[in-house]
Parts: sequence; C-alpha cells; structure tokens
Amino acid sequence: MRRLPVLTLTLSLIFAATAATAQMKVKPAQPGETPAASQQQPLAVGGARLATATEFKRISQADALKLHKEGKAVFVDVRSNEQFSLGHIKGALSIPGSQLLKRFNEVTPGVAVIAYCACSEEQSSGRAAKELTVRGVQNVFALKGGWDEWKSNGYPAAVGSK
Repeated sequence: MRRLPVLTLTLSLIFAATAATAQMKVKPAQPGETPAASQQQPLAVGGARLATATEFKRISQADALKLHKEGKAVFVDVRSNEQFSLGHIKGALSIPGSQLLKRFNEVTPGVAVIAYCACSEEQSSGRAAKELTVRGVQNVFALKGGWDEWKSNGYPAAVGSK
C-alpha cells in the first residue's frame, strides 16, 4: 500500500524536472537568423570567472558598461517591478527573479545577459545567473556591486516602468 504514494511522488518529481528543463529549450536558428544566446560562444570578459553549478560569473561595472555600449549585452533587472520603476539601468529589462525562467524568451538572443539586483553581494542576480547557467545558457553574468554601485558611478540610468 505504501508503494503507491512513493511511486506517485517519484513520477511527480520526474515530471517537474522534465518540465523545468523543457522551458529553456531553444529552437535551432533558421538560415539567416542569429543563434540563440545559449548557443553562442562565451564572450571573453576580463576578470570573469567560469561558473559551475554552484557558482556564477560576475562582471565588473566597467566591463558591463562597455559590452552594453557595444550592443553585446542586455541588462536584466531581477528586482521587483516597483524597485525597477524607482530607478534602473537605462535600457534594462525588468524581469523579477521569480519570473525569469518563464520570461527568458524576452531576452535578445546572441548577447551576454547581465543580471543585476540592489545588493552589493549579487545575491539575487547571482541566483538568476546560476539558474540560467545550469539550464545551458552561456554568457550570463551577475553585475558586481549591482544597481547601487551603478547609480553611484553615475552610469546611464532611467526612472519609470520602461
């Protein structure tokens, strides 16, 4: 009699793991299209360390600004929508951490993804970078110093929901 609940739980876990993995599948590029971000070669960024399943790559403020100005990176603000509207990196996408896997298709393929949050230790942005890296997305970084350091550096910022 106890086998049925164990079997049900096991099948539920397998289904959940399969569904979570399937969310990050990327369709192959069609002729003339740019391959998706997860299929790009990693960008060489000075000072960035390779990530493992328990680590994530960090990128300096200056390197992040340079990549963004060159059109080689997109910022993803993983803070709440309310925090985003009070101030954010100019051109950033607002995708709160809890929605990242569901909304990752909004990120431009073929560019580095630079997640940021408000904390100086990259806690939320690091978690986002790890989640994407574990699911096979390359060129994912957490912004060292986050939003607060960006703002104090006087780098491009905006206010509002866009």
